[in-house]
Amino acid sequence: MILQSCLPPIGSVKKPLALPSDVAGLSQFELTRKIPLADAAKHNGVHVDTFKRVYAYLLKRVGKRRLMVTVYDTIVLPPPHAPPSR
Repeated sequence: MILQSCLPPIGSVKKPLALPSDVAGLSQFELTRKIPLADAAKHNGVHVDTFKRVYAYLLKRVGKRRLMVTVYDTIVLPPPHAPPSR
């Protein structure tokens, strides 16, 4: 038996965000592929150290020294100095 208090109100359920056009044509396998940190920083037009400092939560360590980022995270990232969207 499901209690009514456990269900969220109907108006509060959020719809998933639409994917950007850059990502829409890629398969799930391609989006989860990991690329080197230097390539991700170059794609976003920032220095490697800036990318490490600003987007540290996206970095995945592979082995002892290699830092990788998923293709999806690289494409969807806003510029580091962009004004907040409203």
